[in-house]
Amino acid sequence: MPLKGKNRQLGSPYSTIIYVYASANTDQLIGQQGNWAEGIQAKLISKVRADQKGRFKLSLIPGKYTLVLGFKEGIYIPFFSGNSGVALVEVSKHQYKEIDLTITASSVF
Repeated sequence: MPLKGKNRQLGSPYSTIIYVYASANTDQLIGQQGNWAEGIQAKLISKVRADQKGRFKLSLIPGKYTLVLGFKEGIYIPFFSGNSGVALVEVSKHQYKEIDLTITASSVF
């Protein structure tokens, strides 16, 4: 929350690797500390590097996936899904989906 009378700071794009795993839950995270973890015990499906503007694009077959970001010699979990899901995204056939993956400073140690 911004201080009264001050504008909210906008973030900066971050060029990193986006890892796509088979759908995973929090029990599969290794060394989790908030939104950061050392790794994840799930099948790696694909990975792609975001450009300097933080954008990326990839094609996946329909299904449910976990998307995490490479960050500080580990992974950053951009959001949790329900009580135990880790950044779950569902891909449908012949549909383009735009996803905002944000690293929040307050959730990083």
